[in-house]
Amino acid sequence: MRTLSDFGCPSFRLRQASRTGCARRSGGAVPCRRAGGYRRKHIHAFPTAPAEIGKEFDDLSFLNEEQRQAYEGAYKLNYTLYGLPDNLVGVDVSPRFTQQSDSEGVFVLTVGNYALYENPYTDFTNLMQSVFTTDFIRRLGPLYTEKFIDLDGHLATSCDSVLACPMHNDLSRTVMDNCPDTYRLESVTDDTVVFALISHYDRNWASSFAPDDMDVYTIEYPIRLVRTADGWRVDEFHSTDFGYAEAVLEPPLSEQDLQVPVPEFLTAEQQMVYQRAYKMMLVRAGTYLIDDTQYFPYESPDTGRTQTDTVTVDGYDYTPALNRYRNWDMFYAALRDIFTRDFLDDSYLASDGYCLFRPIDGRMYYLLTERGFAAGYNQVTTTMTFTKLEETDEKIVIRVTAVYATDDTGSQAFRQAVQDGLVSDTSTYTITMVREVGGWRFAQFEVPF
Repeated sequence: MRTLSDFGCPSFRLRQASRTGCARRSGGAVPCRRAGGYRRKHIHAFPTAPAEIGKEFDDLSFLNEEQRQAYEGAYKLNYTLYGLPDNLVGVDVSPRFTQQSDSEGVFVLTVGNYALYENPYTDFTNLMQSVFTTDFIRRLGPLYTEKFIDLDGHLATSCDSVLACPMHNDLSRTVMDNCPDTYRLESVTDDTVVFALISHYDRNWASSFAPDDMDVYTIEYPIRLVRTADGWRVDEFHSTDFGYAEAVLEPPLSEQDLQVPVPEFLTAEQQMVYQRAYKMMLVRAGTYLIDDTQYFPYESPDTGRTQTDTVTVDGYDYTPALNRYRNWDMFYAALRDIFTRDFLDDSYLASDGYCLFRPIDGRMYYLLTERGFAAGYNQVTTTMTFTKLEETDEKIVIRVTAVYATDDTGSQAFRQAVQDGLVSDTSTYTITMVREVGGWRFAQFEVPF
């Protein structure tokens, strides 16, 4: 067990004031423009260089030609997969993708909410399979299965903006020009290459475009290439532009999760945010549940550590997350797509003066707690009713009344406690949604368990 008092990070509350937790930062507001002027990120052709584990590179010279082509192929599809799918038209691939249009070539033909392409659907699946592993494609979920469909043999792409991920908040032309991405080689085997994409962002981009005014910080994204029977493919991918774009799909919702009652007066988008928030509040019953694959499935756990590899901070032992949310930035990005920053700082990441979740060396660690579920709670027998207390274009306030079963379907011990006046069979609380840039978030949230 390691012991340390300070990981070089600000205090917990100050750290949460940053957009992505305690990412590695540059020294102050010093511009980091490199010699040689502006350099466009990522896409270069360099000779193969000897692998140096742990070294930071300004280019992709640590990859061989086939590996570079795989990574560059993934980057070409960045805006198509995570942004608007119509970006596919501009991707320089063979065959090129062309949308169907009317007889005058003015309007794109659509069927329902999908734009039609001249290309057969197999052109798209072949392209994806030439760049990514089947596991990566499967993990894209609706960003693949709903965004791109087979319509009578032709490719069709969704026009639904819900499937377009938001770009990272602090990306700007100034920081891109002066602080190009760098890369750090993590590991190399005959069948796998893992490296970190070190992306630079500017907190001050909204107030100034001057390089001297930049407040630069970095986030490191894991990239993994694997050798398959068909050649090198990308098995994990992120980009500076979209960061942890897949966080908009977090957490995974099972059929049981989708049965949780939701306020019927909310829109479909708002109801989905409610269901995601409800799932992430499982930590109320115990922080350890955030790393439980029964609730948050994950097929590639961290095999280099165990839950006994705790780290002591401020006198408390923190347990490393090993599964779906073991990366702090991914965890925080998922939460920020559901909750406001103030709610996370005051009610989720910390409680009663204790820091429950914290980043350590880019990893997510949690303070082990176990409270259990509220007496009488059962997802099947507990009923919830929702009352709208306030609604504006920017805010919705809802009162939730949960009633726990006291008949034969509930717990006998709980029923007796209610009859004896020791506990109540009803719980009432208030939740609040607010509109932020990027969508609706919860500024106040509670659950009946």
